[in-house]
Amino acid sequence: MGVTRDVSAWVARFSIDDAPPEVAEAAKAGVLDTIGVILAGAPEPVTRIVAEAVAEDGARPVADQLGADLRTSAEGAALVNGTSGHALDYDDVNDSVRGHPSVAILPAALAVAQSVRAPGRALLEAYIAGVEVMAKLGRAMGPAHYRGGWHATSTLGTLGAAMAAGRLLGLDAGRLEHALAIAVSEASGCQQNFGTMTKPFHPGHAARCGVHAARLAQRGMTGAAAAVEGPVGFFAVFSFGEARTSGLAGTLGRPFDLVSPGLSVKKYPCCFQTHRAADGVLDLVEEHGIRPGDVEGVTVTVPPGGRQALIYERPQTGLQGKFSMPYVVAAAILDRRLGFESFTDAAVARAGAQALLETVTTVEDPTIRDAWNPSAGGHVTVEIRTRGGRWARRTDHPRGSPAAPLRRENLVAKFRDCAGRVLEPDAIDRALALLDSIETVLDVNTLVDPLVPRRTTMPARR
Repeated sequence: MGVTRDVSAWVARFSIDDAPPEVAEAAKAGVLDTIGVILAGAPEPVTRIVAEAVAEDGARPVADQLGADLRTSAEGAALVNGTSGHALDYDDVNDSVRGHPSVAILPAALAVAQSVRAPGRALLEAYIAGVEVMAKLGRAMGPAHYRGGWHATSTLGTLGAAMAAGRLLGLDAGRLEHALAIAVSEASGCQQNFGTMTKPFHPGHAARCGVHAARLAQRGMTGAAAAVEGPVGFFAVFSFGEARTSGLAGTLGRPFDLVSPGLSVKKYPCCFQTHRAADGVLDLVEEHGIRPGDVEGVTVTVPPGGRQALIYERPQTGLQGKFSMPYVVAAAILDRRLGFESFTDAAVARAGAQALLETVTTVEDPTIRDAWNPSAGGHVTVEIRTRGGRWARRTDHPRGSPAAPLRRENLVAKFRDCAGRVLEPDAIDRALALLDSIETVLDVNTLVDPLVPRRTTMPARR
């Protein structure tokens, strides 16, 4: 058997009963966080644009946009919710993926689960399987994929989403294999679009394509048996020959990536490559009472490759600011926190921010050892120079990472903050209660009800 068949066979036979209890708990936390950030992103311009395009086409109404009144097809809901979940760049990160797994997998799984009226347990099972496949394929890909400019959230996310969707559609191993092969030809996503509306579109695209691939396979469409591992398959094309596929099947669920290395839950709504620097700056500002006018210069030292995603030195928009180390540092000094309000166009355009970011320098230190992922490996050091002295802080693990996890109350507080942008307090309370017992929910549509503030059913297209 090859990788394509091995992966599909594993997804077909996976049962949540065979996983350690901590896997289900990690999955529930991932679902909670991801639904929160989907809700927070619902009012964002990119979400509105995508939702309007989906609504204009019309579809059989079987699944919902969270935080809004659009009810549409499974593919349309997966697209809109995936885009919404990444609109603020506030969604979780995984070391193996070198990207964002949940925001590609959960919208696909949730949309299909609604369409087939699946129970919460089946949704959890599909989410776990999709994340696991995405992560283990990412680990096999190695660093060349991301280094070459591909956005793993979108490319790998398409394959993982197809497995999650196929699982909920009840595909057997053979049809899952074809779904995976179809997804290989739908995978895409380029880092040049970071800092624009197209970046959050990537996971929405992945989620939609995953659902599409699974539905086509369900109807009998076929693909190559070696679509992933073949000589001109996914690995060869996307990892430039550096993928290591030997023994991949034996790594699935051994251990589950949701547990080890786990998910990093974002504390700030910006690129994860800025988070360790942000932690260091915020600590120094608080400890030493540093004011913006005191700062003469800031140096941020990162591992090799630790600024690849940070493509804006002089950002002009809120989206660009999320991918700018100088701006994130400047905003942390000015605002003494990093929240939604720090990443508006007006916030980035502030004269104080534009002046302060000119004092920030980011350097890569080749002596910092990082064998895998410069966003999480090695360490980051921040040095702030003021008229009164200089202070430095080294950060090895960002807050919210598996090594420095957020507490349950922090996760709930983040959810309430995110959901509060579109939901009333009583709806938030009901949603939290259902999410806390998701494995007992008999129909996922019950779970979605409090997440939709108003419901307008779209007419089926004839």
